[in-house]
Amino acid sequence: MNSLWPIIIGGILPAIFWGITAIFQKQSATAATGSAVYLIAFGAACALAGLIAALIWRPAPWTAEGLGFAATAGACFAVGTGLISFALFAYGVPVSKLAPIWSCNVLVTLAIGAAFLGEAAELDIVRLVAGTLLILSGALLVSSA
Repeated sequence: MNSLWPIIIGGILPAIFWGITAIFQKQSATAATGSAVYLIAFGAACALAGLIAALIWRPAPWTAEGLGFAATAGACFAVGTGLISFALFAYGVPVSKLAPIWSCNVLVTLAIGAAFLGEAAELDIVRLVAGTLLILSGALLVSSA
């Protein structure tokens, strides 16, 4: 397998789909769908995708620990998604203003991975600081455009 495939499959394609998701989330808010109903429909679609994936992909063992982590990830995602939906619905904020800000989530992931998953040793501090400044500057610049 080419070393570029994991980047395409796990990075580029999800970025494209998440970008499209933001547009449909905004359209849902514009169509007067409140945050709770959005989360229900979104969750149902995620559950359906999970069922299809379970039928297509090779089975993996289930553990209570793994299910607990998955449920926690889902809860965090639901809170974040619900807050975005609420801001879009209640305040009419343009999705183009919010997307650059919530895309800074990579910094949260990086910090937690470094602090709690032992990934700090793999980080180049100079590049980390430079990248962080570029991400924050870019988010501020794009969200204020």
